[in-house]
Amino acid sequence: MRTACIAGLILVSACAVAQKVTYPVFEHDKTPIAETRARREAIKRQLGPGGVAVFFTNPERNRNNDCDFRFRADSNFLYLSGFEEPDSALVLSHDGFLVDGHSVTEALFVNENDPGSLTWLGYRMGSKDAKALLGMDAVLTNSNENWAATLKSLESIKSLRLWAASIPPDPSGHVGSLLHSYSSWVKSHSDWHPAGSTQGMLAGLRVKKSPEEIAFLRHAAAASTSGHREVMRSVQPGMREYELQALAEYMFARNGCESVGYNSIVGSGPNSCILHYEDDRRLIEKGDMICMDAAGEYHGYSADVTRSFPANGKFSPAQRQIYEIVLAAQTAGIVQCKAGNSFGAPGVAAEKVVADGLLKLGIIKDRNEVGTYLPHGISHYIGLDVHDASGDWTLHPGYVLTVEPGIYIREGSRCDPKYWNIGIRIEDDILVTEKGPENLSAAAPRQIADIEALMKQQGIGKRPIGR
Repeated sequence: MRTACIAGLILVSACAVAQKVTYPVFEHDKTPIAETRARREAIKRQLGPGGVAVFFTNPERNRNNDCDFRFRADSNFLYLSGFEEPDSALVLSHDGFLVDGHSVTEALFVNENDPGSLTWLGYRMGSKDAKALLGMDAVLTNSNENWAATLKSLESIKSLRLWAASIPPDPSGHVGSLLHSYSSWVKSHSDWHPAGSTQGMLAGLRVKKSPEEIAFLRHAAAASTSGHREVMRSVQPGMREYELQALAEYMFARNGCESVGYNSIVGSGPNSCILHYEDDRRLIEKGDMICMDAAGEYHGYSADVTRSFPANGKFSPAQRQIYEIVLAAQTAGIVQCKAGNSFGAPGVAAEKVVADGLLKLGIIKDRNEVGTYLPHGISHYIGLDVHDASGDWTLHPGYVLTVEPGIYIREGSRCDPKYWNIGIRIEDDILVTEKGPENLSAAAPRQIADIEALMKQQGIGKRPIGR
């Protein structure tokens, strides 16, 4: 029988036998502690003799007045610890250091749980439960005293080599205080020299997904495609872009996603030509093309899915011509997502198809003009970040990347006006396997006939005819 604990979750109560754990069980499928421990061990080995690295998580961030944004842990910190609460730091050491008289190679600093936090904020793991549930050598309350004592203990490491700290963007609050103390401590020892950055180490680990990570990405992709399908079944001229956003995000949440992976992009008509359009307020009109780039995040792992479809359920001849070029380009790119190929191979293949297609339609006169209508790259890795860490630039089994060609023809472009305000992008999440590419988001239709057939159905957001 598998005996393992998950960050904040107990699969089997063996982890709590020696110590009563009061943190409640919510879900049973987060990253096993054996996996997060293996990740930390891999980093500690790479630190080398005398090596020490410190990782800080994100702070809580204010939205307005006394309202904060929902907290999300820093991806590197989450990858190594499995811990999802703010105001935390992780110290890793190749050789070990003393905590309360015991030699350890890792120490996690967390907020303590108390009656006040439970009353106002909800459950907090606290140092005792975190140690039992996360499999850490040591977990301490993140007090200034504990932090200072740990930094002092690190000074006893022979031939100490400090790797550059992993710092989230905009550190503030108590995380900022811990970082300030750490920086002051480093500066007070001018004889120490940084050993380098851990970013390369982490990227090398994160780019190849474990079976557990692939399962999370599968779940995120399935939830995301359910949202795209529901939007296709529901969209009508006269709706607002935000109605489609709400339908998609409802389906993400209904299928277990804790959050969106990124701000949802629902661009209709002229807005379909804006790559990162996020206002989502326009009234959708008959004849509009809609480019929707939206996906859910499940247990920290984000899908990234884009579909493009006509507001009235039927492609016009001009929309069909552009769509078919983009679809052919994406198909050519996906074929190149094979182990041993370069990361850039899908982009090269897709861009060639787009250039050929635009030349044939007379939209461009020279192949070098393709960037006018395809201004972005074709692929990026996905994972804990929607634009995830990229280590080896040769594709290997377990890598997951997007293939997302597009064509965006703004009003006033130097081409036949029938193509104006047509923005089309098709994006899928592709898993590289030994047997070839696997499309994790294939459940959202890409073929024109399939899209038009789905759009004839009665979705939960579609108004009945006559109303």
